Amino acid sequence: MFLRKVVGLKEGIPGVVMSIHTFGVSPEKFHSHLHAIVSDGLFKDTGIFYVMRDVDLKPLEELFRAEVFKMLKKEGKITEETVQKLLGWNHSGFNIDNGVRILKNDKEGREAIAQYIMRNVFNVEKITYIEETGKVIYHTKLQKGKNKKNFTIYTAEEFIAAITQHIPKPDFAG
Repeated sequence: MFLRKVVGLKEGIPGVVMSIHTFGVSPEKFHSHLHAIVSDGLFKDTGIFYVMRDVDLKPLEELFRAEVFKMLKKEGKITEETVQKLLGWNHSGFNIDNGVRILKNDKEGREAIAQYIMRNVFNVEKITYIEETGKVIYHTKLQKGKNKKNFTIYTAEEFIAAITQHIPKPDFAG
């Protein structure tokens, strides 16, 4: 509806690819969120693409948040009380950013953004296994807070537990 209103068409569909991420800086912290590649306009059945004019996306962000809360309430995952608490947060937890625009002929740009949303929970290049101790060191960006560090040390079992929490259940429909 938002894009149809902005573009000025009664019909048309956007192109959207979404990916669920369950991780942040390090694999042991479960941080569920979505990444999406979305067209900045609508496709008509004729194949013609109508580009969205430059608009403030804050209303879309608020609409998306409301729809997510509505769905979670309907599924019995959250209560109205929880919704009201979440609506009171200074930072909603929702963010729509159209700062990265990929032109139709930018093959490298398309590939880079696709690789970004499809990336793994952990990067094998950030793993160091110390055979003598059986420890795994996972290197990260410098973390904020009182324990500033750029790595986490695990036993092999702890590391496996940290990464396997990100494997979806067999009945997950994604």
